[in-house]
Amino acid sequence: MSNTGQINPVPPTEKSSWFQKTLDVIEFVGNKFPTPFVLFSLLALFVLVVSAVFEGTAVSYLGKGGKLVAVKVVSLMNADGFRYIITSMVKNFINFPPLGLVVVMMLAMGLSEATGFVSALVRKILLGVPPWAITATIFLVGINGNLASDAAMVFVPAAAAAVYAGMGRNPILGMSVAFAATAAGFSANFLPAGTDALIAGITQTAIGSIPATAKSAVHPLINYYFMSSSVIILTVVGTLVAEKVVAPRLAKLNLRDLADDTAEHKVTAEENKGLRYAGVAALVYVLLLLLLMVPEFGWLRDPKTHTLIPKSPFISGIIPILFLFFFSVGIAFGIGKGAIKSERDVSDLLSKGLAGSLSFIVTAFAAAQFVAWFGKTNLATVIAVKGANLLQSMHFTGVALVISLILLSAIVDLFVISGSAKWLVLAPIFVPMFGLLGYEPALTQAAYRIGESSVNAVTPLNYYVPVMLGIMARYLKDGEKAGMGTLMATQIPYALAFLVVWTAWLIVFMAFNLPLGPGAKIFL
Repeated sequence: MSNTGQINPVPPTEKSSWFQKTLDVIEFVGNKFPTPFVLFSLLALFVLVVSAVFEGTAVSYLGKGGKLVAVKVVSLMNADGFRYIITSMVKNFINFPPLGLVVVMMLAMGLSEATGFVSALVRKILLGVPPWAITATIFLVGINGNLASDAAMVFVPAAAAAVYAGMGRNPILGMSVAFAATAAGFSANFLPAGTDALIAGITQTAIGSIPATAKSAVHPLINYYFMSSSVIILTVVGTLVAEKVVAPRLAKLNLRDLADDTAEHKVTAEENKGLRYAGVAALVYVLLLLLLMVPEFGWLRDPKTHTLIPKSPFISGIIPILFLFFFSVGIAFGIGKGAIKSERDVSDLLSKGLAGSLSFIVTAFAAAQFVAWFGKTNLATVIAVKGANLLQSMHFTGVALVISLILLSAIVDLFVISGSAKWLVLAPIFVPMFGLLGYEPALTQAAYRIGESSVNAVTPLNYYVPVMLGIMARYLKDGEKAGMGTLMATQIPYALAFLVVWTAWLIVFMAFNLPLGPGAKIFL
């Protein structure tokens, strides 16, 4: 990174090794995958062919009330199927659950990001922390950085490296800590983010094929208790790994003379004013929210039972509630900073926020058809029933089954970086399959998110790996050979530790049958 803030995209080179060759294979295979839109278009066409080949294949299972339910594969490669495809295409897209959730969340989150609120808040926290607490703080901030979506993987590592350099510590260690936090800890958070809404929306599309899961609680907070508690667990584990494992390894690198680069990351007077405005707005909003939630007859409680969980306007309206929170805070920050001077500025910033979801909207069109056709043909149900019967006959259930899904998710993540794309394929199979075995969708979703998140930083397909290499290059002496292998060697300890400890934490929830979120249990 130069003084103008541009990141040097040319990392140092290093000799090929078995590790480098393994990374090369992963990168080669992953790059052969088509774009998500093309991938789901091909999968939708594949569903049509498979439905014709296996037409009439039947399974049966015990449904509601212990009644035997028989289901068979229905072909869409005929006149009736053609009429369904043509007449339902627009409806499939409009009714695709993740679509509305993502668009609404991206409007507010995009506005907060466009005004600079999230970046200013992160820099304010990092630059005000004492040296003894900096590593844990970076983990805490970075893990919760998914509030800014992928953008956190750029500004948090850059700011962390500068803070470490200013303290006289290895800036590459700071970068490694921040990258592990933002990438490997991506699914955990204290505040629900757009990712929670997106993943829950996909889970919602998968629960209807098996009656056992049809009435399960599925909303953006179904993993909240588990994921919010995971922030503390991952922060402690990540800090220990950084100081005891990664720091000694990076000590051998030859660094340039460390200069205090924190000046370029300091919060400006205008940003400080914006943060004060945002703080007041957040406080007022939270007080109003508590006023609607705490009293027995609060408007956000269930009007019949006067409770918040498992069902209430608060749970079913969590997306609008989060939208209004981030919208209010983003507007307040923008006014305080001077980025918003008229209502026209608000519209422009909302448009920028929505622009961040355009790629998902394109993918959602093809994904919506794939999911709808997969369900219409009954292939999802047949696969789920046959898979559940096979697992039961092998006595492969419980903890072993959950660990297997976590590992499968982690392996797939090495080749397909998009978390939503993977879950769109896996959810219609594994959510009903686990449901037939007696597990809530909340558990299936949590297991998937652990595997998908933990290895984010160790796949060479991660879009932000070149950014991390550029940050490394800035601080290394000329001629020092460190590149992709060096970066991955710093991230693998975090990935393995997160994968093991996070899985163990889920097993604790299973062992004590603890709720994973409001109204979201482990067992059906």
